[in-house]
Amino acid sequence: MTSLRIWTDGLCTDSRGFGGWAYVRLWNGEARGVAGGERQATTPRMELTPVLRALSDLSDIPVATPITLHSDSAVLMGGAGQIGAWRTGGWLDAKGDPVAERDLWEQIAAVTLVRPVTFVRVSSTPSDRHPEGFVAAWSDFAREKCKAAGAFTWAIPKPNMAKFPAA
Repeated sequence: MTSLRIWTDGLCTDSRGFGGWAYVRLWNGEARGVAGGERQATTPRMELTPVLRALSDLSDIPVATPITLHSDSAVLMGGAGQIGAWRTGGWLDAKGDPVAERDLWEQIAAVTLVRPVTFVRVSSTPSDRHPEGFVAAWSDFAREKCKAAGAFTWAIPKPNMAKFPAA
């Protein structure tokens, strides 16, 4: 069975500022992506939002399809290994505090219960010639667009997707 590959990126200007996110998925040789921006965002939310959006965009993918999700997010990589413990521990972290961004984590956890997802850490300084660089450029663009136009979500145009450096 062909695996689905997803690349995500998210960023924020300040602790509560303009944020941008993007994801691209590659399946059966077809790449498609979505980008968005939010005001009053936080870095953790911007790093988790494209993960959740990508994992929610699977209606055309068979449930048994293996998914490899690529991200440079330390928040995602650290949390992905804790989902089971958080779920059984009442969504409290190791210190007994409520898990930050619980609303997003619960939704991500629900998908990982029924779909095989492997999380892979990628460089936080990607090259434009790599998929993670393409996605990082779109999340940066989304943040800048949000500054001027407000919150939004839209598909990355097909002419741009034709430039995706499939790995």
